[in-house]
Amino acid sequence: MINSAAEVRALVVSPDPALASAFLDIARELGIISDVSNGQEGVPQELGREKYEALLVDFDGDGVALAALAALRANPSNRNAVIFAIATGASKQQLALQHQAHFLLPRPLDSKELRRTLYAAYDAMTRERRRYFRCTAELPVVLTRADGSDVAAQTSNVSANGMSIRSAISFKLGERVGITLDLQDDGTHVLASGTVVWDDKHGKSGISFQCVRPELQHKLDTWLDGQFFRMRQVAVRELQTTSAASREGS
Repeated sequence: MINSAAEVRALVVSPDPALASAFLDIARELGIISDVSNGQEGVPQELGREKYEALLVDFDGDGVALAALAALRANPSNRNAVIFAIATGASKQQLALQHQAHFLLPRPLDSKELRRTLYAAYDAMTRERRRYFRCTAELPVVLTRADGSDVAAQTSNVSANGMSIRSAISFKLGERVGITLDLQDDGTHVLASGTVVWDDKHGKSGISFQCVRPELQHKLDTWLDGQFFRMRQVAVRELQTTSAASREGS
């Protein structure tokens, strides 16, 4: 199963099944998971449910593209997605550029050009997914409370901005704690302060990092980068294997 933390996702908004099929086939080569909305119901509901790193919009589709772009930019999680536009004729191509499409594909679609464009945009799409990456990891962490007592805990997941933990005690919302996080790979400890942002009163808590020294933030980011790209490689291999098996069975 592809790990959702590392999967890069794209949404195709077009009533043209041939376009959607061509995009999905090439996206699979890069391990990109794609969803399709034909736009017949207006603003794609998928934009409110999923985090997407790319949006392909069809400017030949009766105003569907503009509604999709408006919805994309109104969603904080999706507003930095890479935008691909396909359009026939100079006026619609100009409209796509006016609405800040990053890549413009003319009709009739050239599959070689689509492949070149997707490959060119892949790094930007991966960087956008990395920004939201939370690594599922069980790491030892020690939390120091205001009274000086230490609480041994274990992370459930870690991001550049915080972590969720499991411990034998509960914390108060807004409680400030010192953090000693053991990354284990090379004995590196990340020292920080943090604030408890949620606690379920059953041993699970969420902590937002408030202060991490720059050199330690760099170590944390480097560790997260390594975890992300290892998981990404696994995700790509799994999707490509699944796609190859599907083609052989069809």
